Amino acid sequence: MADSHIFFLFILISICNLHNINSSTCTLDFKQFPYEAGGECIDTAKDSKPTRSMYSCCHSALQPIYQAMVMRANLSRFIFLDPTQAQDCSAMYQGIHNRTNLSNCRFQDFISSSTTNACSSDVNSVMDLLGIERYDDLRSSCRDLLMGNYSDDVCFNCVISYRRSLQALEEGNGGKVEGSNGRRVCAEALLVTLASSDAGSRSWVQGTFSCLWDEIEFSWPPQKTKGSLLRSKKLLAAILIALSLVIIALILYKITRKRLQYASQKEIENLSVMVLQKTLEDDSANPFSCSGLYIFSRDEVSRATDYFDSSSLIGEGNLGKMYIGIMPSGMRVAIKRINEGMKLHGFVGEICMMAKIRHPNLVTILGYCDKGDQCLVYEYCVNGDLARWLLGDQRAQVITWEQRLQIAIGIARGLWFLHNNPLEKMAHGDIKLTNILLNERLEAKISDSVLWNHKSKKMNELGTMANDVFNFGVVLLQLLTGRKRIDLSSSKPQSLINEARNIVSKGGSAYSMADPRLNGAYDPTTFQTVLLTAVLCTTASERERPNMEVILRKLQDTEALV
Repeated sequence: MADSHIFFLFILISICNLHNINSSTCTLDFKQFPYEAGGECIDTAKDSKPTRSMYSCCHSALQPIYQAMVMRANLSRFIFLDPTQAQDCSAMYQGIHNRTNLSNCRFQDFISSSTTNACSSDVNSVMDLLGIERYDDLRSSCRDLLMGNYSDDVCFNCVISYRRSLQALEEGNGGKVEGSNGRRVCAEALLVTLASSDAGSRSWVQGTFSCLWDEIEFSWPPQKTKGSLLRSKKLLAAILIALSLVIIALILYKITRKRLQYASQKEIENLSVMVLQKTLEDDSANPFSCSGLYIFSRDEVSRATDYFDSSSLIGEGNLGKMYIGIMPSGMRVAIKRINEGMKLHGFVGEICMMAKIRHPNLVTILGYCDKGDQCLVYEYCVNGDLARWLLGDQRAQVITWEQRLQIAIGIARGLWFLHNNPLEKMAHGDIKLTNILLNERLEAKISDSVLWNHKSKKMNELGTMANDVFNFGVVLLQLLTGRKRIDLSSSKPQSLINEARNIVSKGGSAYSMADPRLNGAYDPTTFQTVLLTAVLCTTASERERPNMEVILRKLQDTEALV
């Protein structure tokens, strides 16, 4: 048995040595866009087996390689590397980052392409396939993507234009784009082509990748493309030699087969069970692999929040406390620490869905931590929730009428997108002031749609789109009045909804409901229109309530009159 092991080790060493003969030189420059490893990616054992938790490490490490390919494409016009050069560049990259275990990422399978379609050719071919007009439209939509200095709207418009261009690229390929691997090649080629158009601007290249990187569907381990092995002459020679050695190995096996007869069937069965159990453990180790989100380590979220110190606490809800976190890069994030007894694994479907749904008026999920503290990591909205501005400690800072109208339109856009998104139509389930966050430009972003959508599935009466419309109407009334839904501190508590209905039905003065802090600085016509819209949204009959598309159009038409 020992002789057989030594012989097979000799075969492996022979093939590996054959690959190292006459290696070419890598032409990629990794200095302009250095890779900074973090979290679970550093000091991982070199002999560790690939697991799904390594997806995030490989995914983030691959981006600087593509950015280096952009600089190369700007000069040579070629997008992908030949297999030999890709192998050398992958080895060089791993050598530079020797503290990080990247050996299982197989970068060479991504940065070389044997897919026979125009996407895998060069920059000029991609531009010709798109056409000058569509290519210029894509560049125009993405021109303001400067790293750290672009709005969500800019990224959203760029993503939409990119997807349209990618569809045109696939259709213009004459049906030669086959399977997910072929589509990925086209997506990569389009991104490199776009970024190489202004490679001299390092900030723009980084901004473009920051916005569009998630549009490329990577999978680990990489999928093989048909014919890719035969494109390497050295690998073909290795296969021929390996086949010859296998024949010799079979002869040796016959000579030593008597030794194998002593292995009991029970031992073989036990080994099979162990292998199966290990496979199942690896597959279930990270159920969030569908999301493509960044995996934060327990240490990262703890350090970011100063170990969940009370000074970092910015809010609390039914499902957990929200903390502000500061990452090593200086980026501020919001970290929701899920209450004890609750597990993120219960929200797998919702989190994976929302990771794929991006909109300027929805709070973006950046990643998660499911080791130790169960946490979700979101983008940080510096101006907090709408309740603080209308009802809480920021009441001294008055939101103008124009800003309130913009906030209402932003919420309506976000809800309309949730109700009509192509992946899966969904209701939010808990629209209220505390779930409306404001960024630095006081633009509205809807939060908690993931967890409340999960909860609403178990509470059907809360999970309807009509209920979202009703709650949106309440938020509209609060934007108009700056008041609580029911003010219990008043000597005669009255429902805000009933008061608005009475005014509309009996022809009362709408302006009596206006927030006194506006000091009359609002347009009476638009105020009355928004009030009427709010009353329609809060109609008792669900069938009589308008949908979000109608509401959004009405608010946008109203804004045009201001």
